Amino acid sequence: MRVARLHGIGDVRVERVPIPEPAAGELLVRIEACGVCPTDARKFAIGVNDGEYPFNPGHEWVGRIAAVGAEVAGWELGTRVYGDTYAGYAEFATIAARPGGWSRGALAIGELPVERAVFVEPLADCLHCVLDQGAVGPGRRVAVMGLGAMGVQLVAVAARAGADVLAVEPRAERRSLAARFGAAAAAEPAGWRDAAAGRWDGAGPDVVIVAVAASSLAVEAIAACAPGGRVVLFAGFGDDGVAAIDLNRIHYQEIAVVGSEWVGTPPHQRLEHYEAARDLLASGELPLEQLVSDRTGLDGLGAALHAVRDQRSLKTVLLP
Repeated sequence: MRVARLHGIGDVRVERVPIPEPAAGELLVRIEACGVCPTDARKFAIGVNDGEYPFNPGHEWVGRIAAVGAEVAGWELGTRVYGDTYAGYAEFATIAARPGGWSRGALAIGELPVERAVFVEPLADCLHCVLDQGAVGPGRRVAVMGLGAMGVQLVAVAARAGADVLAVEPRAERRSLAARFGAAAAAEPAGWRDAAAGRWDGAGPDVVIVAVAASSLAVEAIAACAPGGRVVLFAGFGDDGVAAIDLNRIHYQEIAVVGSEWVGTPPHQRLEHYEAARDLLASGELPLEQLVSDRTGLDGLGAALHAVRDQRSLKTVLLP
């Protein structure tokens, strides 16, 4: 099979390797599509810290079962499944049939169109961020900073939860896109705090979700958050992970600063969000395929990773 793997910073190679054999408890899946995540682009740009080279970082993939390993029951050949393990930039991948470690394991997704189906894991992450870590509910004032594909999904989930959402983004076309997915208002970064104060009668947001990997925005979010509010650090900050913050503001204004990683860090995962995301996508309520801006094959993955890293692509889908 063909596979695209990282061999170092900025070094992605398309190679031929044997098709893997499913071990006991595993499924072999012929991959139909894999989303290109900003996390993948960060690994491409600054290196891998959670694996060894050569490394295949694709973790938003969908395909059909091609073989079933020993000790696996209840799965049929041809069933379309979702996979969240690193392996997705390839023509085939194996995945455990049951949850384990960081992975949900294979998830049956019916006949979701592939360009909607690739959003199962990203949407599950956004459900965890908004509902669990942000504690967002009806009437909450929510600011989402950064409108990449994940930021737009965060807006959609918060609006669906009944929040009044202010979307913060420098690009007008992405602010318009956020409005289509439920943002009640939008602002450019330079004036967003004034826009929030004007909208909310001088009050700050109850929840600020930072969806851009810039430590300066985390500092700004803490400064802007309303007393008793929450700042959720959704973006992975990579090599910009250190900031000086005002601890007195956190203390005296009782602001909670929390992280949001995947659907939770083991053993505190919320794997049920995978099923919830699948069902939302199946309902048609969130047509996230509208976020797909680019498509590539394996040979174009290097250029695609550059485009994602430079924020020139909203959402790229790999079609191996």
